[in-house]
Amino acid sequence: MMSSVRKVGVADMTTMSEIDEIEINQNLNIRYCSDIIYTYTGSILIALNPYKTINIYSKEHVSEYHRCKLGDLSPHVFALAEAAYTSIVEDNLNQACVISGESGAGKTETTKFILQYLCTITSNVSSWVQQQILEANTILEAFGNAKTIRNDNSSRFGKFMQVCFDDHNCIKGCVIQDYLLEQSRITYQSEGERNYHIMYQLVAQGQENTDVAKAFYLKPPEFYKYLNTTSTEQINMALESKKFDAVTMAFTVLQVPQFVIDGVFKVLSSILWLGNIDFMDIDGEGCDFSNSDQEAISNISSLLGLKRCDLQNVLLIRQINVRGNITEIPLKIKEAVENRHAMAKALYSKTFTWLVTKINNCTNPGKGGAKFLGVLDIFGFENFSQNSFEQLCINYTNEKLHKFFNHYVFALEQSIYDQEDIIFNHVEFTDNSQCLEIIEKPPRCVFKLLTEQCHMPKGSDSAYLNNMHSEFEFHPNYIKGSDRRHWETEFGIKHYAGSVIYTVDGFVKKNRDVQQDVLFDYMSFSEDIFVKDLSKFQDPQFVNSNYPRGSSKSKCTVSDNFRSQLQSLIDVLQHTKTWYVRCIKPNLLKRPNNYNNSLVLDQLKYLGVVDIIRIRREGFPIHLSHEDFINKYKCLMQNKSFEYSHKYITDIMETTYLTNTEWQIGKTKIFLRSVIYELLEDKRKEKIYKNAVTIQKYWKRFYCFKSFLRIKLAVLKIQHAYKGWKLRIHFMRMRRSAIVIQSRLRGVFAREVATALREMRRVDEEMKKRDKMFEQLANVQTNALADCERLVQEEINVLAHISDNIQHSPKLFVDANDFENKTTEASILQDSVDLDNIFAFLGESTEAALGNPLIDEINDKMNNLVEDLDKEIELCMQNGENFENQEIGKSFPSKGVPSLPEPTVPPPPPPASIGFISAKQLKPEPIYEAINAIKLTNTKEITEENKTLLKLKILQENTKKSTSSFFVNYQMEDERQQRRKQRVEKKIYELNCNEDSHRDIHNDDSFYNILEFAENYFNTHDLSSDGNFIYSPSGKGENNADCMAKQNMTIFLKSDKIPTSHIHMYDPENVLLSCNIFQIPHLNLCDTCTCYYRRS
Repeated sequence: MMSSVRKVGVADMTTMSEIDEIEINQNLNIRYCSDIIYTYTGSILIALNPYKTINIYSKEHVSEYHRCKLGDLSPHVFALAEAAYTSIVEDNLNQACVISGESGAGKTETTKFILQYLCTITSNVSSWVQQQILEANTILEAFGNAKTIRNDNSSRFGKFMQVCFDDHNCIKGCVIQDYLLEQSRITYQSEGERNYHIMYQLVAQGQENTDVAKAFYLKPPEFYKYLNTTSTEQINMALESKKFDAVTMAFTVLQVPQFVIDGVFKVLSSILWLGNIDFMDIDGEGCDFSNSDQEAISNISSLLGLKRCDLQNVLLIRQINVRGNITEIPLKIKEAVENRHAMAKALYSKTFTWLVTKINNCTNPGKGGAKFLGVLDIFGFENFSQNSFEQLCINYTNEKLHKFFNHYVFALEQSIYDQEDIIFNHVEFTDNSQCLEIIEKPPRCVFKLLTEQCHMPKGSDSAYLNNMHSEFEFHPNYIKGSDRRHWETEFGIKHYAGSVIYTVDGFVKKNRDVQQDVLFDYMSFSEDIFVKDLSKFQDPQFVNSNYPRGSSKSKCTVSDNFRSQLQSLIDVLQHTKTWYVRCIKPNLLKRPNNYNNSLVLDQLKYLGVVDIIRIRREGFPIHLSHEDFINKYKCLMQNKSFEYSHKYITDIMETTYLTNTEWQIGKTKIFLRSVIYELLEDKRKEKIYKNAVTIQKYWKRFYCFKSFLRIKLAVLKIQHAYKGWKLRIHFMRMRRSAIVIQSRLRGVFAREVATALREMRRVDEEMKKRDKMFEQLANVQTNALADCERLVQEEINVLAHISDNIQHSPKLFVDANDFENKTTEASILQDSVDLDNIFAFLGESTEAALGNPLIDEINDKMNNLVEDLDKEIELCMQNGENFENQEIGKSFPSKGVPSLPEPTVPPPPPPASIGFISAKQLKPEPIYEAINAIKLTNTKEITEENKTLLKLKILQENTKKSTSSFFVNYQMEDERQQRRKQRVEKKIYELNCNEDSHRDIHNDDSFYNILEFAENYFNTHDLSSDGNFIYSPSGKGENNADCMAKQNMTIFLKSDKIPTSHIHMYDPENVLLSCNIFQIPHLNLCDTCTCYYRRS
């Protein structure tokens, strides 16, 4: 970790005892050789390019520097980014990190590290936006960076990335502003340099993937003239192809559709094919395409979706606007080549601008991103062997930023000291005001003279150079040329970093920057969607142009546009708190561990590092107004003072126990050095922390107490609800159990009653059988006596007849039958007939008749069947006697109302002519809840039962003695048998009552008129169109003519049942009345109609 690295050299060069360029250079050399590339100069960070990978940018290092103050740990770019982010959070101010240095000093990599740090520390909220910002930088690097002699990844454009934050200090989005893309690199590259990275990546992907090659008509890199592919510049196809995949992935992350990605690559491929067009001269007055150009023309028209003839017109003909009239003029071969280059530059420039706009639309923070941290990555100071218009603009930018830095650090600082009467040692610094005046100050400056030539119809580079020589010949910062031989082609300017000689060739043309309006007009009719959209896209600098197309004043020049952009950038920086990173290039060979002392010393001089250290050391970099200082640090005072501000500030400063050399009080401000400022900040933060802890303590106590009360109330509610629920569940379980028990007991009781009823029926049948048998027996005995009487009568008649015969003919009897008489007499005498016992045979006949075996068998069976019945009859007799002694109105106990849910419908109508027992007459049973009972007996039934029992007593008198012991046992029966008997008797009584009520209803002979009932109690029903009956009743208040007559309703159904839709159901008496009138056991509910309840 960085904090654990041993200290090498001086981390903050403002603490050095001796301040000079040699000591500073030696300190940087020592740290660089130890792979320590960062060094502080107060709040300014100096970074040396190591030209190798150093493991100091991992997530562990990010976590280590997060929430740490600047200077607590070893110098690092993460510490500067953390300080800027902390200033946004605490001070609520916009921040800016200005990264400056020569080309190849490491500005682009430093920018990526700052963005990486910001995205990492806020990755817990908006990771997708952060990823889009990082991928946007990947796309811009591929399209805007190229290899130069001094840098393999040189930014050929400037960009200012405003990373926006929301109210929660999380990344909301990013806005990118680009500055001056180097267009000349598209068509020409110096020896050892290359075109933009994306060109080589596209061609390499075509070599690796044949489908891509066919889609974009790609050839090997050696085929294209716009690509510098000399023997010294070999292309690593595999590496470039991987980078192409990374760019494609970045487009996907930015949610760019695939057809748009393909459109971008088609434009790039068409630019490469434009470089391969060779023109053929025609008599010096025009030109035409050569035979080898046909393939290029065909591929370009196919890639851009243009017609072949339209593309040929753009390449061979130019348009001139003369007083509003557009004239077409054929191009000469030299003009056609320049026009071809201009087309390629215009296509690439517009594509690059479209990409920046697309990225801004994707990462736009909207209204939520009010605060921002800007990171300025702009081209560094350049001085090549041949410098052109682009180098002039780049070095002008560095002059402008250097002026801003000097003004911010030196001039403004010292002017404030003078205004506030602060005692300090004046510091001399390099002032580049004169250099800026010669470049930009109107009315006569380098850029103004160049713009004049661009607006002239025949403006040229030579005329521009002559004007420069005549205007600035005696200016101290102007150089005519390296020597007299080059005065007609070169001029030089003394910049703050050294003198630079510029070649004037191409200045006027590059400053005009022809936009190829005709080409874009044809592109607006392209078949490709992206190309058509690209043709309609306009730069902001051309949107408000009021000049006619084709004129020299149709737009502002490149230099004018660049100056306005740069001035707007300076205005933004002036309203931010600026942090500086000074990047230094250790050597020109781009080799690691190679420190060139002279090269670094030159950079230290023109960067003004020595002056920066001196003013940071001797000056007071922290300025606060009296009011702001008191408001900020009055918390350090135990006893608040209300005296004047100077005394109050002095009292506050005395709490630091430091000498007044570290701070001074001015007229309106107090000036502090970093040492005392850091001490005051530490004390303030400690005080705030203690007070915050105290506030948090009481707040947490209050919050916890309120939370406890809220939780307690919630717990009580939950307990109340839970206990109620638990009791309800317990009650429901008990109710279910009671219902189950009741159902079981009622089943048992019902089965007992059913058994008793069956037994009574059996006994009744047996009694009937016995009576029948007794009747048969009596009939048999009567018949036997009748037979005996008949036989006796016959004998008497015989004897009487014999007696009569004897009396009328005695003589005949004696004479004629003397022998017979004797014999008869002898027999009579022998039989010894006794007249007293002459009817004795009747007794024998009776006994014989009574001894009939059939009768004996029947008697035996009856005796066996009645044997058990006699016992129960005796028991019933005894119970009947007890029952007669009870009160006639005594009734059985009633069962409580079951604990079932309340009914949601009205109760059914009471049954007709059935009386209920009052609650006072009910007596609760000891075992179960009995149902509501009615009186068991009445006088009529008691009389009938008594008669029945009396008859049974008479029939059983003969067997009473033999069964007396058995009935004694029944008399000792427990209460259970008593209740069983009561249940049986109650059921019998209920059955008798129901039979009586139905008998009364059905026997009622009252006369009712069905038509009258229908008119009074039937609903109104509509008739459908086909005359059928509509089952749903009509609504209340509806007067419909097509209604069914009430008399038709009485004959609607061929049955004795009335549909419920006919009868008003709001009154239950109607239902009962209809049931009673028409003797309907229940109403028949129609399937297709619903009951209609009349509203009250």
